[in-house]
Amino acid sequence: MEQPYISVILPIYNVEDYINEAFDSLLSQTIGFEHLEIIMVNDCSTDGTINILRNYVRKYPNVKLFDLKVNSGAPGKPRNIGIREATGKYTIFLDPDDFIPADAYEKLYKVAEECDSDFVMGTMESFKDSDPKRKTWFHITFRDYLLKKSYYNVSIKEVPFFLQVKTAVYLKLVKSSFLKKNSLGFIEGMKNGEDKYYDIQLFTLAEKFSYIPETIYMYRTRDDETNLSMTQQDIESTILNDCKAAEIVRTVLSEKQYEVFQINALRSIFWKLIDPAFNSLSYSKRKYLLERISPVVSIYNTELIQKYFKLELPIVSLLSKGYLDLAMEYTQMHISRKFWYMEGNALLKIYKRQSGFLTSKSWKITRPLRVLNNKRHKLKRKLNAIKTP
Repeated sequence: MEQPYISVILPIYNVEDYINEAFDSLLSQTIGFEHLEIIMVNDCSTDGTINILRNYVRKYPNVKLFDLKVNSGAPGKPRNIGIREATGKYTIFLDPDDFIPADAYEKLYKVAEECDSDFVMGTMESFKDSDPKRKTWFHITFRDYLLKKSYYNVSIKEVPFFLQVKTAVYLKLVKSSFLKKNSLGFIEGMKNGEDKYYDIQLFTLAEKFSYIPETIYMYRTRDDETNLSMTQQDIESTILNDCKAAEIVRTVLSEKQYEVFQINALRSIFWKLIDPAFNSLSYSKRKYLLERISPVVSIYNTELIQKYFKLELPIVSLLSKGYLDLAMEYTQMHISRKFWYMEGNALLKIYKRQSGFLTSKSWKITRPLRVLNNKRHKLKRKLNAIKTP
């Protein structure tokens, strides 16, 4: 059998509402579905997902299904199984609640073959699951002017900027031989942050990689991810995982490289620190979490932090010096700022909607009817006043 061009690895858990769209986007790939090896690792799904997966296996000979006996609770182990089983020339990941443009893999594969890079990376767009129009946007990372151009066969020493780019393992088409040669994989058991270590290994071990400013991934922001507040349990576990990932990554980077990677790590951490759920934690838990964050910023580049976290710079400074109570006060201030900012935006939307209606053609056309209606009401009130003794 001819070697597949690409092995696509999907870690799967309870995605019966989304998996069909993800799989359909694989079927429509212009590179040819027959050139793909689809490796689906089911992490003990409890909904109807498994039946859908088994139908794929029966219908398509290039689809492989692996069932875990015990739920791992995180994507690391399923992804590692996928890497071990992959036989394609290149390997890439796809989360089953997302999907990819039809020409995504063809674009990546073409560059990989022409440049012989260890991996090729593209960009992604996000959309809200609840938005019927699926309006998309780029993560702040990919709006930076440095990522508006292509990079061919560069190293991380040449472009250290990439260490702060949003971690996204599904954006990188990697030589399978490169993965196996370096025994690359994911930290198992971590529900978030495990992909940072995988990504950093790619950047630091690759002799040459390429980047194209082309959308090769559509990331679904599910409703439970866009809620104003996370749960307290989520806050604790995810912050601790972010800190653990940063500590592990630090061991493989130079001090200068780590300063750049810090932007990546702090984006994840600050998103949780300024969430109302953090403020809802007990004083002792908040202080403990800030203690865990302090080592992440024990050293930092003031110029870089100022550039990307101008408002949060005082928090970084206080944490690095161990002034946890003062840092806590600053986080409370940012939580309040975030709340009133969102409230202000909501009021502004209402104002614009009402202003738009008041200046609309229909409002102007119906003005005579409103004037007549007002006159009737005034006349009715006068008549009632006359009748009243």
